[in-house]
Amino acid sequence: MARIARPFVAIVMLAATVFLWMSGGCGGNKDKGTLGVDQNSADDAATLDPDANVGSSGGASGGVGFGGSSGFQGGGDSGNAPDCPAGAPLSCYVNTMCAGGAQTTLTGKVYDPAGKNPIENVVVFIPNDPKTLPVIKSGTNTCSTCDTPVGDYATAALTDNTGTFTLKGVPTGKNLPIVIQIGKWRRLMTVASTTDCKTVTVPASGPGQLRLPKNQQEGDLPQMALLTGGLDDLGCFLTKVGLDPKEYSAPHGGGKLDVYQGLGIAGGGIFGVGAAPALSTGTAGNCTNTSCPLWSNKASLESYDIVFLACEGDTMDPDENVDGGGGGYGGGSANVTKAGKQAMHDWLDEGGKVFATHFHYTWFKNGPPDFQSVATWLGSSVGSGTCTNCTIDTTLQSGKDFQAWLMSVGALTGSGITLTGVADSVSAVNPATTSRWIYGNSGITTGAMDTKYLSFETPIGGVPIDGGEVVGKQYCGKAVFTDLHAGGAPSGNIPGKCMAADLTAQEKALEFLIFNLASCVSDESKPMVIPPPPPK
Repeated sequence: MARIARPFVAIVMLAATVFLWMSGGCGGNKDKGTLGVDQNSADDAATLDPDANVGSSGGASGGVGFGGSSGFQGGGDSGNAPDCPAGAPLSCYVNTMCAGGAQTTLTGKVYDPAGKNPIENVVVFIPNDPKTLPVIKSGTNTCSTCDTPVGDYATAALTDNTGTFTLKGVPTGKNLPIVIQIGKWRRLMTVASTTDCKTVTVPASGPGQLRLPKNQQEGDLPQMALLTGGLDDLGCFLTKVGLDPKEYSAPHGGGKLDVYQGLGIAGGGIFGVGAAPALSTGTAGNCTNTSCPLWSNKASLESYDIVFLACEGDTMDPDENVDGGGGGYGGGSANVTKAGKQAMHDWLDEGGKVFATHFHYTWFKNGPPDFQSVATWLGSSVGSGTCTNCTIDTTLQSGKDFQAWLMSVGALTGSGITLTGVADSVSAVNPATTSRWIYGNSGITTGAMDTKYLSFETPIGGVPIDGGEVVGKQYCGKAVFTDLHAGGAPSGNIPGKCMAADLTAQEKALEFLIFNLASCVSDESKPMVIPPPPPK
C-alpha cells in the first residue's frame, strides 16, 4: 500500500467527497437550513456510549448500526427527518445549509488507554457505515505503509499535540458512531446526539471518555510481543500506558501482548533484582538460550505487529565482545544468533516494527550491513547516566510535534527533558536514513550530541514500486532504538508485580514514541495528514 497521501492529495479527496455529499441522493439536506436553530448558542456537551465498540475481528458490536433502536437515527433537531433513502451513508445526514457558513461540529480530546495522557496524530472520524469498517488483521508479513486503512467516512480529523480534534460537517442525529484510530489501535463509540449547525463537545473524563482501547473487549489492538530483560521494566510500563493485564499471555495464548522471558543479570542480580521477569499468569516463551522462539525465523516474527525488546543487562550476543562476548552481566549466556538477526532484519523489511532498548543495539550494530550504517554505534556502556535538560531534535516536523506534546503534558524542563538511567550506545545518526529524536550528554565519557533515541524506516533506501522505480520515499516497517530505560530494573514477574503509577516525564516521552511507532509509517520531515477515504 502506498504511504499516506500528502496534504494536497488529502484535501482534493475530501473536497470531492463533500461535493458528492451535496450533489447525490440526499436532497433532504438542502431543506435543513430552515429549521430555525440558534447557530450562535453555546456549545453543547455530548455523552458517549462506551459499550459500543469494535471487536477484534473488526466488525461492529454493541448494537451500533442502522435501523435498530440503538443505531444511528438521523434527523434535524427540529424533528423533521432528513430526506435520506434507507441505508444511506451518514454523510447524507450532514446539514449543508447552515446560515452564515456555520457547520455542525464535534470536538474533544483523545487519550491513551489509561485515560491520562492525550495522544497526538490519532485519526478521529465518523464512518459512513460502522458495519463496514476494514477488518484489522494481526501480524505483519507484507509491506503495508499504513497498518490498516480507516475506511469510508463522512468527516475526519487528526488530534493535535494536546490530543484535541475538531470534526466539521458532522451528521445530525442520535447515537452517532465515532471512531478513534492510530495504526491498529482502534475503538468505536457513539455520541448520544449532535445538533444542527452547532458545536458539540465530548467530555474529557467519565465513562464515555474518548480513549484508545485497553483490551480486546473495547476495540482493536496490535498484536505485540515483549522480550523481558533484567534491567528494563517495559512490561510494567505498558500497564501504566493502560494495557489491560488480561492481555498479557503466553505466546499465541490469545492476549494482545505475548510475553517471552529473556536473560538478566547473572544469578538474578542482588536479591532477585536484575532477573528477567516471567509471566505471572502463564508460561512465558523461553528466550533464555539461543533457541529463542521469538526470532527463530522470520515466520515467527510475522505473527506480530510490534516487538518490544527490554534491556537484558548485556547484548547476550556472541558477536559483540562485551565482557567476554555476550556475557558479562549476563553470566556468559547468549540468546541472540546470526540467524535471529537476519530474521529480524528481513521481517522489518517487509513491514515489522521493533522497539529496542540499550544493549539491544546489537541487532543493528552487529546486524546486516545496511542496519549497521544507520548510525555511528559506540557499543557497550552502563545505563546509569543522567542527562539534564536533554535536547529534543526539532529539525524535523516529527521532532517539533514531539516537543510540543511533551510541553502539553508537563514533561519538559525548559525546552528540554531530564532523563535518568541513560546509556551511551550511539553518537551520530545517518541523516539520509535515520531520524534523531533526543540527544545530549549523559555522563563523563559521553558527548553533548550523542543520540539517546533514534528511528529509521525499512527497508533502507525504500522499495521499488510502479514498474520498478522508487517514487519518493516508500517504506514498509520501522525500527526504534533508545538508550532510555522504562522504570529501571523489574520488581518481579509480570503483570502480577506491576504497581499502578503515573508515568514519569521520561516514560511520557517513551509513550509518545511508542504510539508514533504504532502509527502509519510516514516521512518524519512532513506533518501527518488524514488518510483519504477509499475511491468512490
